[in-house]
Amino acid sequence: LPGANKMLPKVFFSKSRIDEFNPSDEVIRIYESGTFKKGANFNRQDCHTLIDFYKSSIAKHEDWSKFGFNFSPNATYDDISAFYREVEKQGYKLTFEPISVAYIDTLVNEGKLYLFQIYNKDFSEYSKGTPNMHTLYWKMLFDERNLANIVYQLNGGAELFYRKRSIECGKPTHAANVPIKNKNTQNPKRESLFKYDLIKDKRFTIDKFQFHVPMTLNFKSMGNDNINAQVRTYLHSADDVHVIGIDRGERNLLYLVLIDSEGHICKQISLNEICNTHNGNTYKTNYHSILNDREQNRQRERQSWQTIEGIKELKEGYLSQVIHKIAELMVEYKAIVVLEDLNTGFMRGRQKVEKSVYQKFEKMLIDKLNYLVDKKADPAMPGGLLKAYQLTNKFESFAKLGKQSGFLFYVPAWNTSKIDPVTGFVNLLDLHYESEDKTKALICKFDSIRYNEAKDWFEFCIDYDKFTTKAQGTQTKWTICTYGTRIENFRNSAKNSQWDSQEVNLTQEFKSLFEGIYVGGNLKDAIMQQSGKRFFERLLHLIRLTLQMRNSIIGTDIDYIVSPVANRSGEFFDSRNGDVSLPQDADANGAYNIARKGIMIIEQLKVTDNPQIIKFDLSNKRWLQFAQQK
Repeated sequence: LPGANKMLPKVFFSKSRIDEFNPSDEVIRIYESGTFKKGANFNRQDCHTLIDFYKSSIAKHEDWSKFGFNFSPNATYDDISAFYREVEKQGYKLTFEPISVAYIDTLVNEGKLYLFQIYNKDFSEYSKGTPNMHTLYWKMLFDERNLANIVYQLNGGAELFYRKRSIECGKPTHAANVPIKNKNTQNPKRESLFKYDLIKDKRFTIDKFQFHVPMTLNFKSMGNDNINAQVRTYLHSADDVHVIGIDRGERNLLYLVLIDSEGHICKQISLNEICNTHNGNTYKTNYHSILNDREQNRQRERQSWQTIEGIKELKEGYLSQVIHKIAELMVEYKAIVVLEDLNTGFMRGRQKVEKSVYQKFEKMLIDKLNYLVDKKADPAMPGGLLKAYQLTNKFESFAKLGKQSGFLFYVPAWNTSKIDPVTGFVNLLDLHYESEDKTKALICKFDSIRYNEAKDWFEFCIDYDKFTTKAQGTQTKWTICTYGTRIENFRNSAKNSQWDSQEVNLTQEFKSLFEGIYVGGNLKDAIMQQSGKRFFERLLHLIRLTLQMRNSIIGTDIDYIVSPVANRSGEFFDSRNGDVSLPQDADANGAYNIARKGIMIIEQLKVTDNPQIIKFDLSNKRWLQFAQQK
């Protein structure tokens, strides 16, 4: 009984059946005047009178009387919509009638009946693994556990399509019992052997009837499309909430870092490679490598529509596996997911996942989390088919998405990758050379420039308040050291001006620049006595390299973070040190700090009096205060 608000009046007040249901003059007055509807003329007693008429008429109806309605007392209805909802929730019934196989066979043989087999690949005798979600939904429609308390509703409006074959196939792509080399180079099993023929794109080689059936998931839900307030209320009092930060990387398609409520790293995972386990075996697929191979043949691919389509399917296949991994971690760790804000997160241009694919990832993630089912869980257990999780709101558009969708939050991407994860130091200096006078004026703002003979490095002491207002309200005084080396990327004239990389020993380069003037004390006065564009241009270049935390060698996977600022123990953060409690490369640092902005959200929810209307402070100032509080 769908659309009770339209169906009941359509039937009970129709000209053809009005004598049968015989509404009283009072009921007709109420219906025509609309006093049963919420509004200025609403009358609660009139509403209940109309409901009584509907109840008695349903009991007379030849079909609807069979639903066995158990209505609430009228006093519980505040308006007519509550009654309509009750009708719709109880107005669905699916039963089975046994029919003799012999009788069906007789009708078929006489040409009076045609039988179509409802079939998909999961019903094949050769099917392996867990059935896909649509198969599980379809079978659950007729499962006694579902029929006892409806979750999946079979709807009307099914359609049958006929698709003619579009590929001629005279022989199998791979004949039975002939070994096939595995395309995945990381699969320990180098060959596969099948006892049956394999045909590539078999579904397009034969004529097909396609049966499209609409169904309603979570049929008895109250239709709460926006769970943001409930999520904030939950996080306000929940203990042991974890945070998953996800970043588009420069060396990684996507990078995931999972942290606990104290900010400690539990997992940091490059999502270049997807691992799956089947029958006790682990299978790895390096999508980063596969997509790189495809990109190298881009021109040929653009000339072949079929190849381009293959790349699209490859990316969607990759994203679906990434989303599966994220969903598993969310449930296991009771974690929120934090992503960079689309409005500010795409200023960087070197990410491996372009904007369109990343947006598709977000939409697919939201759609998956909106009705999350664990295929392998007991259907009656949380997360099973009969008790799916709703972790996000229904996706409408990116314009309407806002900063939250259930347990999914968006944060500004400002200074998440190029920040010292230990001290919270970020580079806020503009060090581009314009002229000798302007460079000298800039150097004058430094508190001191010294050579530390004991440590064998140069120290630049600064107070950001003398350079910029961006650091106001945060730590402004820092000692920047020429610790370690940096990677300098440049156009190499010896290689036809192609991009190249070289390692720079900062201290040694400064010694060469400051030759004869770094013997002791503050070097500012000695620097101010120098002249010439070449000296000051080189000086600013070396200071920029000193402040360069992200270091990447072109054409390799080398991509690390090294800080020019020591922590309270006198140690400099270097992602190459192998400390698993801290980000282990530059992309991990981005995901880690995106996750830490999620901790800011949770901390602000904990201290607010009203989590339902909170306005989060994720400003640059607040972020630096948070990152520098250790």
